[in-house]
Amino acid sequence: MTRLSLLLLALVAGITCFPSPLLAERVIVTHALTLSGPPELPADFPHFPYANPNAPKGGTLRQCAIGTFDNMNPFTPKGQLPSGYGLLHDSLTTTSDDEPFTQYCLVAQKIVMAEDRSWVEFHIDPRARFQDGTPITAEDVVFSYEATMRNIGSVMQRFFADITSVKAVDTLRVRYEFTPGTSREIPLQVSRLPIYPRHFWESRDLSRTMLEPIVGSGPYRMVSCKPGQEAVYERCADYWARDLPVRKGFHNFDTIRYEYYRDATVALEAFRAEHYDIREEHSAKRWRTLYTGPAFDAGDIVMERVRHREPLGIQGFFFNTRRPMFQDRRVRRAIVLAFDYEWTNRQLFWNELPRTTSYFTNSDLACSGLPSPEELALLEPFRDSLPPETFTAEHAFPTSDNSGFNRSNILAAADLLREAGFVLKDGTLTDSRTGRALRFQLLTDSASMRRVALPFARNLRKLGIDMSILVADTALFARKGQDFDFDMISSAFGHTLCPGRELRFYWHSDSKNLHGGRNVIGLDDPAVDALVDAIVTAPDRKATVTACRALDRVLLWGEYVVPLGASDVYRIAYRRSLAKPQRTPRHTVQINTWWAAPADASTGDAR
Repeated sequence: MTRLSLLLLALVAGITCFPSPLLAERVIVTHALTLSGPPELPADFPHFPYANPNAPKGGTLRQCAIGTFDNMNPFTPKGQLPSGYGLLHDSLTTTSDDEPFTQYCLVAQKIVMAEDRSWVEFHIDPRARFQDGTPITAEDVVFSYEATMRNIGSVMQRFFADITSVKAVDTLRVRYEFTPGTSREIPLQVSRLPIYPRHFWESRDLSRTMLEPIVGSGPYRMVSCKPGQEAVYERCADYWARDLPVRKGFHNFDTIRYEYYRDATVALEAFRAEHYDIREEHSAKRWRTLYTGPAFDAGDIVMERVRHREPLGIQGFFFNTRRPMFQDRRVRRAIVLAFDYEWTNRQLFWNELPRTTSYFTNSDLACSGLPSPEELALLEPFRDSLPPETFTAEHAFPTSDNSGFNRSNILAAADLLREAGFVLKDGTLTDSRTGRALRFQLLTDSASMRRVALPFARNLRKLGIDMSILVADTALFARKGQDFDFDMISSAFGHTLCPGRELRFYWHSDSKNLHGGRNVIGLDDPAVDALVDAIVTAPDRKATVTACRALDRVLLWGEYVVPLGASDVYRIAYRRSLAKPQRTPRHTVQINTWWAAPADASTGDAR
């Protein structure tokens, strides 16, 4: 589980604007922050539309987790937190799964913000309590932020570099101040930071891992943590926020248990043997062939495919352009041509994974057609350094005839490699200038990804290129990734519908050599830097979309990835003993609104 939550932000509605008598500036008082326009729900909304406020409480929800955990301390980057850890802690606001750009008050009762977003104040609900009954105060919020910044490391510090001040105005008011002109999303991001109890943590060594029970601020407390076996959470019957509109119909199970399994294969067998209640399946082949057995035959397990509108980003094999052999775009394009995705999709993915064709797949941020006049205005200053096609053509990844031979693409790749100065010597592709063979290693942490990569390696051998595959364990994969110690890596870039500062860690030159950063490609491109900065500082949604589409074009024409596929469908299997609201959120599947179905009663909601 990662420690940094990236969320969406902005302005409000039911908005009240008035001049401050002290600062003579316009401020906004609100119950919700939005990126643009009013939130969908008014200040007096009764509950989220996708929650059932009459859902019964009780029962146990059994879920699975893979691997193990060894830490309960959220302040150290060391170790692994248990699955479900987020149930222990609340934040100032919470997300609506219907509205990707809106945050509603949770621990905060009211939000006051400068109209130019140079500062924001959160007024804490005086009823807010930690799980030991201690009131949540502004000092706890300040402590949580400062302790996180001191201990998590440089990535977090850079992410929040534009926060100039965090202070407790009084017991129940905390104020964040920001660098003028910074991203409009930053108030939302700080509102989503977990709140930890100062009185519990301040006497402990925050740099060390620990496994003792902790005090949280959320709806569940941990009652059992056995690394490699289980993490068990118990609902707090006295949870102070249980009747707030943003919590009605949520957190209905008395107990939530995560049982740990060695790998996905063992976990699926455990599900078929009825050892836990719900799972999401990522493999099309497993979904089609292994969801069988007595429980399925008896109708005790429901299998659903739920279409969603979540951004899919891009997943694939990414080039490390720090390596000299990958600094020529023609070489990268040639290697992309060697991957036969159509055959792979048919043979391995049951034709269920359309190939991703954008860094912003499944969103309005993806580029299409030719650049718009607004995009051209952003791209024009970099015309001399960008491929000419960026301005004149729509990017397309290669396609094959699905025969498995990929002949035309292999021939096109060979032409590009000759053009780039490579020649075949005794069946090995060699750089004619240096005499070095073109060979590299693909790093992955997934045995199933090896199955995808092996046919790719065979196609590369047709070109004289030797690609080896290293399937690393979690620790080695993380270490090599943090050190950028790889030639090519299996990875993914996800994003929200409102991307912002996280893109600086993905693609900005500032993160090229940042240990633990996400710039696996090694990008150091003024055009990319300028477009990322334009996204972060975009004044409105239209400007964000324009800058994202321009950035998408630059990244695509850079040929930095051998893209794989992604699905806009969740495959979910669950036991009939679970019930859920009739209405699904627009952007995700919200398990926290499900409940244990009474055996002899009807709630009026569909299972």
